[in-house]
Amino acid sequence: MKITMRAIRDFCGTDFYNRGKSYYEQGCVRSLTFYPGDSSYEAQVKGRKVYEVNIDIYDRTDTFKADCSCPAYENYSCCKHVAATLIAIHMQQMKEPADAQAAPSRRVNKSKYNQTEQLISSFQKSVLNRESEPVLFGHAEPLQFEFTLNVNGYSSSPRFSVEMRVGIKRLYVVSKINEFLEHFEQRKPLYFKSIFTFDAENQHINPADMKFLELLILMKNTEKIYRNDLPSYHNNSLKDGKTIVVNPLAWDKLKLLFPEVNVIMGGSGNPGIRAELAEEAPPLEFTIGPGKRQDYVLSASALDHLMLFPDYSTVIMNGKIYSINSAVISMLSLLKQQFAASQNIEIAPGQIESVVQQVLPALRKLGKVRVEQAVSERIVEPDMQAKLYLDYADGILTFRLEFHYEEIIINPLEEKPDDAVRKQKILIRNVQQENKIIAVLDNSPLRRERQHWASVSELVLYEALYEVIPVLEDYAELLVTPAVQGLVLARKSYPKVKANLNEGLDWLDISFELEGLDEQETVRVMQAIVEKKKYVRLSSGAFLSLADESFSEFGNVAERLNLKRKELKQSVIRLPSVQALQLPERGQGFKHTKWGKSLRVFLEQLREPDSLEFELPAELKPVLRDYQARGFQWMKTLSKFRFGGILADDMGLGKTIQSIAYICSELAELETEAQVKAPVLILCPASLTYNWGDEFARFAPEVKVLVAAGQKEERSGLLESKAMEEADVIITSYPLLRRDIDLYSGTTFHALILDEAQAIKNSASQTAQAVKSIMAARKFALTGTPIENSVDELEAIFSTVFPSLFAGRSAFKELPAGRIASIVSPFILRRLKKDVLEELPDRIDTVQRTELLDEQKQVYLAYLSRLRADTEQDLQAEGFQKSRMKILAGITRLRQICCHPSLFMENYTGGSGKLAQLQETVQECRDSGKRMLVFSQFSSMLQLIRQSLIHAGLEPFYLDGSTPARERVEHCRRFNEGEGEVFLISLKAGGTGLNLTGADTVILYDLWWNPAVEEQAIGRAHRMGQRNVVQVIRMITEGSIEEKILELQQRKKDLIEEVIEAGENKNTRLSEEDIRELLRM
Repeated sequence: MKITMRAIRDFCGTDFYNRGKSYYEQGCVRSLTFYPGDSSYEAQVKGRKVYEVNIDIYDRTDTFKADCSCPAYENYSCCKHVAATLIAIHMQQMKEPADAQAAPSRRVNKSKYNQTEQLISSFQKSVLNRESEPVLFGHAEPLQFEFTLNVNGYSSSPRFSVEMRVGIKRLYVVSKINEFLEHFEQRKPLYFKSIFTFDAENQHINPADMKFLELLILMKNTEKIYRNDLPSYHNNSLKDGKTIVVNPLAWDKLKLLFPEVNVIMGGSGNPGIRAELAEEAPPLEFTIGPGKRQDYVLSASALDHLMLFPDYSTVIMNGKIYSINSAVISMLSLLKQQFAASQNIEIAPGQIESVVQQVLPALRKLGKVRVEQAVSERIVEPDMQAKLYLDYADGILTFRLEFHYEEIIINPLEEKPDDAVRKQKILIRNVQQENKIIAVLDNSPLRRERQHWASVSELVLYEALYEVIPVLEDYAELLVTPAVQGLVLARKSYPKVKANLNEGLDWLDISFELEGLDEQETVRVMQAIVEKKKYVRLSSGAFLSLADESFSEFGNVAERLNLKRKELKQSVIRLPSVQALQLPERGQGFKHTKWGKSLRVFLEQLREPDSLEFELPAELKPVLRDYQARGFQWMKTLSKFRFGGILADDMGLGKTIQSIAYICSELAELETEAQVKAPVLILCPASLTYNWGDEFARFAPEVKVLVAAGQKEERSGLLESKAMEEADVIITSYPLLRRDIDLYSGTTFHALILDEAQAIKNSASQTAQAVKSIMAARKFALTGTPIENSVDELEAIFSTVFPSLFAGRSAFKELPAGRIASIVSPFILRRLKKDVLEELPDRIDTVQRTELLDEQKQVYLAYLSRLRADTEQDLQAEGFQKSRMKILAGITRLRQICCHPSLFMENYTGGSGKLAQLQETVQECRDSGKRMLVFSQFSSMLQLIRQSLIHAGLEPFYLDGSTPARERVEHCRRFNEGEGEVFLISLKAGGTGLNLTGADTVILYDLWWNPAVEEQAIGRAHRMGQRNVVQVIRMITEGSIEEKILELQQRKKDLIEEVIEAGENKNTRLSEEDIRELLRM
């Protein structure tokens, strides 16, 4: 289809047609593209923005349809951009030959080629085919600009300003530059003359001119902001005149455009010439020569031609623009002021050295410097030698400094410029080196006085001798008087530190010796080292510096042994031998410290228990595994030195049998050596007293065991009978010991074994106090969890089994975790199942999630909402510590609701999702032939479970805190022999000490805060003797506080290993943040 001008006028209307024709003639139609596949055109038309125009040609009907992205088209269904595009199509068709004009009407009738046509059309429209420059239709001459940079360098506040002219063939003055910039910014036409209108929308502007104008607009708008925000701000550029003042912040960007735009100089800066940026320095020249008398003269040329613009970091000279930093401009400004009154500056003879030394180097950075021969031949530059004279009198050390330039000697603190020698010469001094030496003295603790620097105290005197003088030795020759030499002790040797054990291996002796010092002076030196002092002032007045590494070695030893000043009363210190374990390893940076042979052997035996060999009891030798035999050796090694320890093996690794082997060995030694017989006392939870008796009967039936249990009268009868005198081992529980402590107070035991020693983790409890009162030469704690909540529990156990290991609780709290780990390492033996029981069956841990029943959920959400509000109120009113127990009680209620709301709601008649899930799980396990241990911390919940299982036809074994000790042992025996399928156990009552390898499934009905407690419970089944894979099921209520508890366990489960193996000193008690997180569900 051929588009005619008449068709375009009819389609667009006269107004749009005329405006579109003007757009076409100005070259606004760009990148006109024809797509023959669908007979359509695309074009870009430049207006205020670039708009997209689409023209669709319908050959069959000889009509066309148009579309444009401009706002006008949306309102009028046509616009000047469509008109301009149609005219461009018309003009293109007029230029094409007839066959080309027919091309758009080419139609492919065969349907099999339709896909190819669509492909051609798609790729024609693709951006892949739009890499060429846009085609401009019509013609638009580019605008010409001329910018004038007005220079006013002689005012009190020199500024640059810009004015401009614009046009096409002829340039017109912009009389109101702000108005012009606003029209340019808004793309509105601005009328100049009848033959010229400025129209940024439709006229072509050079890119560099465009950038220049945009910077002028930025300056204009910045001025507006200043005017609106700062009423007191005044600037002439706010007046709409011919000029706009250049903002110094925009100057750097503006001047970079000078080579690309037409900028000429105006004002006082060589008007009419093109602005030129100079890369070199301004052509200044300075001359120094002799004056009329004995003085000198400094002159400058061309300085008066220099215009300074400090705010722009710019100077202008002879029409050239120089970029200069502000420091140089300040110097040039000073010179212009100095030379303003006279062409020359007179220099006195006493000033010439300073001028040559300090002024001329600076002038060389500004321009050329010429020194006349009459002056240059007098200039000398000899090498400088600094000399420092040190003297000591009346307790004051003085430093007198001199700079020697051959025969010229200068004291910088009292210079004499009228010296006869210096009058004849102009001396170039090594000012940089002089200033370095003076800076060392000025920055030292010494005080500058009129002729020298002086010490003001004993500490300053020491620092001058040992810290300042070593630095000055690199810069100056030091000349010292005998009095100064007497201040420094001339050491002939290094201090000698010796450490060894006495013959009985009871005591560690640390000695310190320094040749030339008597006992009293030696003790003073030791005390000063411990107090980390820098020096000791000896009775002779000499200083002994303690900064040498040979002294720091003793300091390190003293710090390891926690020695205080008051303990250092002799040059030989005596400490308990166990303190030797806190000494560092030999060779770890200790060149001047000697370990004695007995000490080396002692440390080797303790740190490597296998270095000593003790005979295993014959009856137990075939029974003990290798790791258990090593545990026996470890206990015997500590016992040899009468040290206590903690056997912290993982649950189920046989701490009991290792202890029995140790006890049998000790009893055999007593009998062999015919020593006075003393029994071994074993303390354990009440549930394990008879279990210990059974284990002795099984592994060491020859040992005479007395179990002190039963009623008070029964126990008293046993402990006061002949059986007590004949017993090799006495077994009782922690609660019974507390009640019967008077019956044990008069007995000294050979050894004390504390099973499940976490029972004494609170050192202030009555149980812990009762245990501490037991007299025994050897004490061992057995526990798989030496730390449950805090490392303080570790200290509590050691304060019982090895009181001398730490200096007390307060001293323990000050120790970092790494140091605690180092100290306790020889006295804790911990092995994990995964490390020593390769044949132990696998353990599979799973989390079984259940949902709250509807009625149960209503109760839970109501209680959670109330608990949140109460908790926030309590924390704000009373703080965390006072409200902690109340909050924990509330959290326990939430956990009980997850188990079964009836645990504390008497009128609750609904069910429990978790109990229903447990019933299904138990039935599935029964169907698979599994035997189960079910743990809960709530005895009342265990009763509910028991009733539900009985109702289902099961008769489970049951154990809680009220179950008698003999009955517990009997239940365990029967279950391990295969009787029953389910054993219900209270977490606290049965989580430790029991051997229930007859089970292969452990169900934790509810979670406990500390995962170590759960691990103990799991260890009842997953332990030595287990032959089946153990399935561990943790029951979790979805979307409840139990999920938060599981997350909390994950963060805290590694505490034991971290602290025992040099980790951080963490705490697993619930913090305020933990509680807030638990209630944030």
